[in-house]
Amino acid sequence: MVGGGADSFMGAIHREAIKACGGMELVCGAFGSTRQNSFTTGKVLELPTRKVYGTYRDMFRREASLPKDERMDFVTVLAPNAMHYPVAMSSIDAGFPIFCEKPYTCNMDEALNLTRKLRDSGLDYGIAMVYKSYPALKKFQDLIKDGKTVGNIRKISASFLLGWMAQRLETQGNKQAGWRADPRRSGQAGCLADLGTHCFHLAEWLSGLTVTELCADMRPTIAGRILDDDCSVLVRFNNGARGVFLTSQVATGRSEGLSIEIFGDKGALFWSQSAPDRLVARGVDGKEDVNVCGIPEGGDGRTAPEPYGRNKAYIAALTEAYAAFAKVLTDRKAAARARAAENSFMTVDEGLRAVAFVDAALKNTAVPEEDQPPPQKWMPVIVPPIPEL
Repeated sequence: MVGGGADSFMGAIHREAIKACGGMELVCGAFGSTRQNSFTTGKVLELPTRKVYGTYRDMFRREASLPKDERMDFVTVLAPNAMHYPVAMSSIDAGFPIFCEKPYTCNMDEALNLTRKLRDSGLDYGIAMVYKSYPALKKFQDLIKDGKTVGNIRKISASFLLGWMAQRLETQGNKQAGWRADPRRSGQAGCLADLGTHCFHLAEWLSGLTVTELCADMRPTIAGRILDDDCSVLVRFNNGARGVFLTSQVATGRSEGLSIEIFGDKGALFWSQSAPDRLVARGVDGKEDVNVCGIPEGGDGRTAPEPYGRNKAYIAALTEAYAAFAKVLTDRKAAARARAAENSFMTVDEGLRAVAFVDAALKNTAVPEEDQPPPQKWMPVIVPPIPEL
């Protein structure tokens, strides 16, 4: 594990999922931004001292030199966004597959370079965007595919509204807010990369459509904050459907997570993380049919401001994603490996699409230089060709 120190938000969540998976264990790590933080976490986790490293480079160097039955099998990356790319590149150099928190990378240049290197290496890479592992969302996608419940898709509305950063927590010692509000650690986009990519990925995966262009409005709301903390994005899909993604880190009092509704000429489907076991279907007459499957919402009672994800349903989905990634690494049948990846976590191709989405929104909202025309109103969402070596 890289990142995920003892006091991190995602570290505890991932470790719970790894433990629940049953087929793997955490054997080593470089857990903090400092050597001291890493060694302190290793002690808390009761790992052998020789398996706790001061930096991720030390870890890759040492683990790669060990006999195969003593080294780690893959690395999970929970470091801030800007570290995903250099850690992944170092992992590839050392010969280790990667399971990483989103985003894939912070910009398109990094994404293309990492994709090229992964293809050349033949190593596997998974992204911990785990909506594919929610039972209700699997049912959602099946109903979209059969064409009888929704029919031809006309509109997609997705929102991810949180209020935990409605105050300037980054100046009050809140580590989660601190790195999210810092472009050196979070990248060029704030709320859009943190929450908007969820809306984008889920909309494309559920519908089977692709976003072709967008028109974005993104800004920092809190005085003194550099990165966007509130975003509204209009989108157009390849079948002519329209959509809107509403995301915010400053929606005071909100904490329900992501919700999505897909409307067609025969009906509509709705799902929300606040009730992750419930899928609501609506007919043209407004009558509702509720499908119940999966684990209900349930947090741990924490009241401190923090991101979304500390609940049983999310951890269960993450557990399934870890199990699927293990299957990708161990199954020798190409078809089974592909199914595990396509059905349980975000793939590299989907990660590239998400980076293209953020890249297009940043271009769409960029302030033009002097004597330059303003950005076009509708910006294409395009993944450039992967460069050759």
